[in-house]
Amino acid sequence: MTKITTTVDALTKSLDAPPLDPVVLALANDYLSGKSVTDIAEEYAITQDRVTSVIEQKEVKSYIDSVFATQGYLNRIKRMNLINQVIDQKLQEAVETGIYSKKDLLDWMKHLQEIETGMKPKTSGPAVAVQINNYDKLMKDLME
Repeated sequence: MTKITTTVDALTKSLDAPPLDPVVLALANDYLSGKSVTDIAEEYAITQDRVTSVIEQKEVKSYIDSVFATQGYLNRIKRMNLINQVIDQKLQEAVETGIYSKKDLLDWMKHLQEIETGMKPKTSGPAVAVQINNYDKLMKDLME
């Protein structure tokens, strides 16, 4: 049976994540704010290699990716709200003018559907590897 991950489950999982060291978190936030590795290294009085190794840590990368993915128009909910506003505006214009393009409206509905599909948890079955052994044929070829 497939377990469906809800928003509550995802939030609980993220809150259960081990906390990042405050210095590492500050370094990651500086990196997110656009500071270069060189600037961060100078600010913290460490080598550039050390800054890079901290940024490359699995937990730090995960933190940076999650922050980046929830900002601006990368945030799926923000994009969905924007598309809803555009669709509402297109429908309002159609009502007011009596003129509208079905293709334009359908394109925006398609965008909305793509985002909604992307928000649903993906269900994939286990991968099955198939190996075909031609042992008999190989042995016959070797013997000949």
